[in-house]
Amino acid sequence: MKHTNRREILGSLGTLPFFGMASSSMAKSQDKIDAVTGPTFITKSDKLDYARLKALDLDNPETVAKQKKMPAGKIGNLTLGRLICGSNLISMNMHARDLDYVSALATHYNSEERIFMTLKMCEEYGINSIVLKNHNFKHFRLSNYWKDWGGRMKWLADVITTDIDKYEKLLVEHLELGASGAYLWGGASDIWYYQKKQDNIIRAFEIMKKYDIPVGICVHRLEPIVFCEKEGLKPDFYMKTLHHDRYWSAHPKSGRRFMEMYEKESPDHAEYHDNMFCYDFEQTIEFMQDVKVPWIAFKVLAAGAIPPEEGLKFAFAGGADFVCLGMFDFQIKQDVQLTLKTIAESKNRKRPWMPRLRPPS
Repeated sequence: MKHTNRREILGSLGTLPFFGMASSSMAKSQDKIDAVTGPTFITKSDKLDYARLKALDLDNPETVAKQKKMPAGKIGNLTLGRLICGSNLISMNMHARDLDYVSALATHYNSEERIFMTLKMCEEYGINSIVLKNHNFKHFRLSNYWKDWGGRMKWLADVITTDIDKYEKLLVEHLELGASGAYLWGGASDIWYYQKKQDNIIRAFEIMKKYDIPVGICVHRLEPIVFCEKEGLKPDFYMKTLHHDRYWSAHPKSGRRFMEMYEKESPDHAEYHDNMFCYDFEQTIEFMQDVKVPWIAFKVLAAGAIPPEEGLKFAFAGGADFVCLGMFDFQIKQDVQLTLKTIAESKNRKRPWMPRLRPPS
């Protein structure tokens, strides 16, 4: 699917009115305004939410009580809520399969101000961390969230490259932007393993460990984690996709290949088309039972193909300690409620919680 540049789309849509209707003179007055300089409100309640969230005091007793409902655990020296915010909705990497309009829709909706509202709402409900890439800070003025909105959100750096010689420079860029931790991008782990360059996984891990931060290894395939465990690497966390394949757009096992995620998408419904992210859920659940490292599960909804309650329950019951979930602002409250519900229902799961700071209640 072709991904249109965000500024190109917002530039073409920048004359749309904030409240759905406006005179042509109002439209003309916006022609030369950069898209990130003003909030795009859809309704009057949006405007009220914007003001409320920007002024929200995270130390207010009512807010603190709401935050404490979220079970928490530790990754290295970080205390994180069990629900972590994903960043693909900020990156506009929608994994929309053949729905070409979705990226354009999300790009128009998720303005810079909408993203700030989303982050503050996450913090209001106890989601105190997010995964981010350095290019998120180039597309949006994200640093202003911490500067102007009183944000405290911790973020884990997703260092994207398959060039090991560029890895440390990119890592440092993320740390200078304020990252609290970092992990090896899942694409690099998968590709290096497939190319028999597993030593690069070790090198990237050792580079990250130099900086006294929580360090993780992210994968889409289970084999790199098996490799890390055999080599005795001791990351502070693993990130591994986890979802079942009982949804309509999942292609059959006979058509699945190790590297298909990194190849050209097929128009054949029996083959990969940006539609599957966990190929080995049964083996993953079984293997992770004995892994003594905190596990962040991601892509638990198969990019929207699985209902939230079903995907969250499958992930936590299957052994995940944290779930990373991409969310629009209007999804946060429900996703938090479902997280609390599914964690409470997963008390008797086979894999013990890693590590148990604030237990499910």
